[in-house]
Amino acid sequence: MGLSIGMLRQALSHLRLARVGIVGLGWAVLVLSGPAFAAGPVETCRQTIAEGLRILNDPHDRSPERKPLQQERLWAVLAEGFDFTEFSKRVLAEKWDAFLPAQRIEFVDVFSKFLGNYYLAQLRKHYTNETVTCRGQEMIGPARAVVKADVVWMNRPFPVEVRMLKHAGRWRAYDVSVIGFSAIAIYRAQFREIMRTHSPAQVIALVRSRMDE
Repeated sequence: MGLSIGMLRQALSHLRLARVGIVGLGWAVLVLSGPAFAAGPVETCRQTIAEGLRILNDPHDRSPERKPLQQERLWAVLAEGFDFTEFSKRVLAEKWDAFLPAQRIEFVDVFSKFLGNYYLAQLRKHYTNETVTCRGQEMIGPARAVVKADVVWMNRPFPVEVRMLKHAGRWRAYDVSVIGFSAIAIYRAQFREIMRTHSPAQVIALVRSRMDE
């Protein structure tokens, strides 16, 4: 199990390239993936930035004892707007077929909580009034789009791309790239290595063991 834990740490370290990477990814999966039924992809970005800022800057949540509540509010926004099932399927790629239906549901549940716990905690920890500017969108098809944005840190813009899918009239994010690094690509490489020696049940147990760290 030590090798697998190391691989997960390595995946995190790739996305931990710089402070802007943490803040950028946290911002991207949060404020660029809010709920949108009538709005298009880029409108989703612009509408939900205000909600993310409101939660992060709420003076009632600045005390240590209220931090868990702030985390819950951020998670509610993320869980509503980010398609963790699509993300998980693309991360596992061909390995998805090795999971039984019940195991797929369990994997998505523990993996989404693992990601949410880590990135939202890091966003709350490192956020210092960075801003996000949506530059536009590229429509790849009637139900596929890429929203392009910049996280402005220390007066420097860092590029962020969010890939989105439309289901039942609603746009949801399923992948995030920060300064050129795709979350799906990074985690896919790590899980491909892990699954060479671990069964689906062992992979689920491994991710579950990392959730609260």
